Amino acid sequence: MKEKKEVILGLGSNIGNRKEYIEKAISELAKVFKSEVIRSSIFESEAWGFETVNKFLNCCVVIETNLSPEAVLLETKAIEKGLGRVKKSKNGEYQSRVIDIDILYMGGMILESENLSIPHPLIYHRSFVIRPLAEIRPAFVDPVKRATVIDLLKACNDKNDPVLYSH
Repeated sequence: MKEKKEVILGLGSNIGNRKEYIEKAISELAKVFKSEVIRSSIFESEAWGFETVNKFLNCCVVIETNLSPEAVLLETKAIEKGLGRVKKSKNGEYQSRVIDIDILYMGGMILESENLSIPHPLIYHRSFVIRPLAEIRPAFVDPVKRATVIDLLKACNDKNDPVLYSH
């Protein structure tokens, strides 16, 4: 039996009942991965990478699984689709979404493939990801930057600072 890896995911929503979509996604993650879910508080911030009036709610969660990165990706995409998610982007541009689940880390793995990059390459530029992550895994060491999440947060130059929404 393969050893279980800690998987850190980022969740976001900016359409409809945003908090409910995040709660449903967390519930589905627990069921699908048969794992306890460690979760951060939920933070609210402006959209990143595109213009919209709809603010995002974001949080980070930790699960454990012995699935491959590709299998984790398939499962998270299935959860997104089950909650009503449509394509991630339109003509290569980000757009609003009911739910977004990004694989941020899988243990200390570094992976570059056509469909998946681990760690998520944009983590370092997104305070809406690093801030909730720092709440639940402050001492986690990023395998690329070789820095703790707290150090990544201090180094992040994203001025779109997320505000605590709920615990």
